[in-house]
Amino acid sequence: MPSIKLKFEDIKFDPKVQSYCVSPSYKCPSYGHSWTCPPEAPYMEDIVSKFKTFYLIYDEINLNEYIKKKQFENPNLSEEKIRNQAYTDSAFKNNLENEIDKFLENNHEDYEEKLILWAGFCRTCYNKVDNGCTYDSGKPCRYPHKQKYAMEAVGVNVTDTVKNLNVNIEWPPVNFVYRFGLVCFK
Repeated sequence: MPSIKLKFEDIKFDPKVQSYCVSPSYKCPSYGHSWTCPPEAPYMEDIVSKFKTFYLIYDEINLNEYIKKKQFENPNLSEEKIRNQAYTDSAFKNNLENEIDKFLENNHEDYEEKLILWAGFCRTCYNKVDNGCTYDSGKPCRYPHKQKYAMEAVGVNVTDTVKNLNVNIEWPPVNFVYRFGLVCFK
């Protein structure tokens, strides 16, 4: 289970990161449609600074193997289209969630409180019973204590954080796709 212990100073915050979710060239489909995405997501630098121990958890996906598999399944898809799909593939998001769950099961540190920042939008309500987030209906969040904020949604510059760690991770990604989560303990 890939994890890297960090100091708070290693986590690069920048309020501009929240604006990347909506720009002239790109608008995330979750922007303005989720309680945990901008413009609702809070800037969390002060909140995260109150925690004592930090771990960057990640999942690494071999992009070349993924492309070969997808081209075999659908020979008409271009490599570029497959590469773009890899970044939004829900299976990869599930992989990260599984890695974080394993990390928490195996981590026996004493802590009063934990905060987990994920990759991508909150999917807590995307199931057969709840049928999606309540944001667009104007109703309050069903599960405020289970909300999952994306690192970028709360102002973490994931690229700068990873680049400055000097670890053996291909960054920017070319042959591998990564999903990152941040686990914070108080």
